[in-house]
Amino acid sequence: MSISASSVGSNGADPQASSRSSITAAAATGKHQLKIDSYSLTTALPRGAHIKSSNFQAAGFSWYINYFPNGCGRLKRARGHISLQLVLDGTIPTRAVKAQFILSLLNQSGHPAQSTVRKSPVHKLAGGWWFYKFIKKEDMEISHQGLLQSDSFTLQCEVVVLDRFHAVKIAPFVEVPPPDLQRHFGELLLSGEASDVTLQAGGVRFNAHRCVLAARSPVFKAELLGSMKEGTSNCVNIEDMEPRVLKAVLQFIYTDMLPEVSKKEEAAMSQHLLEAADRFNLQRLRLLCEDKLCGCIDTSSVVNTLVLAEQHSSQGLKEKCFEFLKSTGLNAVMATDGFNHLASSCPTILEELMSKVTLH
Repeated sequence: MSISASSVGSNGADPQASSRSSITAAAATGKHQLKIDSYSLTTALPRGAHIKSSNFQAAGFSWYINYFPNGCGRLKRARGHISLQLVLDGTIPTRAVKAQFILSLLNQSGHPAQSTVRKSPVHKLAGGWWFYKFIKKEDMEISHQGLLQSDSFTLQCEVVVLDRFHAVKIAPFVEVPPPDLQRHFGELLLSGEASDVTLQAGGVRFNAHRCVLAARSPVFKAELLGSMKEGTSNCVNIEDMEPRVLKAVLQFIYTDMLPEVSKKEEAAMSQHLLEAADRFNLQRLRLLCEDKLCGCIDTSSVVNTLVLAEQHSSQGLKEKCFEFLKSTGLNAVMATDGFNHLASSCPTILEELMSKVTLH
């Protein structure tokens, strides 16, 4: 039996790539997404210990996943890795059925991160499959990968179950590339072509475009196009902002993405960008920074982060700081300079903190 199929995007405003295919055997495919919350807590499990997911249906069978946050105990080379075991829950079929399993981690956009895609070979279905060295823990925890979001990650499991088969690729009639608006606007910013305004910070100048700035920021719109327009001046001086921060703000305005920074610089840059987001009314940038700061909280930074959250009315970030302090107690942070700063600059938030957190 031969089956042919084609698919196209259903929304003309945002077309998806079309595809055509032909297969000569019956096949069933199913996907399941498993979210792991509190990743850092799961890493406290001893090596070889695992957490079992709930059962899920895929490709006509029932499955579950065993998650080993510190690697499988039976294999020495799995040390330093996350191990995963996909298990068939139920009777193994007696007929000659083959299967393939594809596991991956989802990135910030909700798509599989290509560097994490792991495929099993096509093999006889016989109970499941091990991914002993699914991903190095250090690779999971690298911030620029975007795999960990608020101390959680999402695993996608794709199951393909098939009998004898033969697949033939057929070239599509029309191949539509993925959206490239971000790339083009990023190139426009870098080239400075057709720029009509210059932003300056710390003596460093950046060429930009009034219409782009105005479309993204109500503050820039009022300053560059509205009644606040600075006369005929084509140069706007941004006071009290480092050049690298302004550069990052412009990159976000043009591409909706943040620049990659090292783990060491992530907290400081996120703090600066949170202030800039408030200044220019960039709500998505503000939330991105709050989310990143939630993942950077530790004993040395929690009090300063709490002050920042209070100053910028970041309720979610503030609650995250309270949660951290409830789990650690105040003794560890009372000796820090940040705590003295909190006591002198934000007595109200200090009172709120003392009412919620018990000294240990």
